[in-house]
Amino acid sequence: MKTIKFKILLIGLALLSNSCWEETKKLGDEIQNTTKIIKNAKNVAKEATGMQENIKLLRNKEPLTKEQFESWLPETLANMPLTSSMINMIPGMGSCGGTYHVGNKRIRVMVIDGAGEKGAGGVGPYRMSSKMNYDTKGDWGSTKTVLIDDVKVKKSYLKSSNSYDLSMFYAERFAVDIKTNEIDEVTLEKIVKELNLSELKKF
Repeated sequence: MKTIKFKILLIGLALLSNSCWEETKKLGDEIQNTTKIIKNAKNVAKEATGMQENIKLLRNKEPLTKEQFESWLPETLANMPLTSSMINMIPGMGSCGGTYHVGNKRIRVMVIDGAGEKGAGGVGPYRMSSKMNYDTKGDWGSTKTVLIDDVKVKKSYLKSSNSYDLSMFYAERFAVDIKTNEIDEVTLEKIVKELNLSELKKF
């Protein structure tokens, strides 16, 4: 009888210890996330003047034309053909979207030109995000800041759909978003390189 009680006590202590460990880990994660949020807020505040100057500068520029976007948009990406595209759908705002897919593999590319009154505001979330640093991970996937082809990128991975999302504010003007499905991580750098984003600056 004493042996049974002792075993029950040991099991209870083990469960309590495990519970305490989980709570401690959870609290540690929350503190870490809060610290990152505070650091990011400080970075954004520090860059506030620069962002305002960027908005003023972009407002005085002309957005890319439909013809310019068409000449830039690749016909193939990661060995997949361009299957649909949309260019300058919103009046007064330069934008370009393209979808590439073969079977279950798919890449969606979206570019918003920050030039003009509408564009300068439209790229706002990307401008702000570019001043932050991300590094979070969980059962759902991960989000972190990485450099791809010398470009600062916010890279998110969602386990449930095996999909990646790359977002960036390129050349202090273009909001770029790349979403993939059933594409491996190694191919992401290839996609960014094949987009030849530097060509957008030449127009």
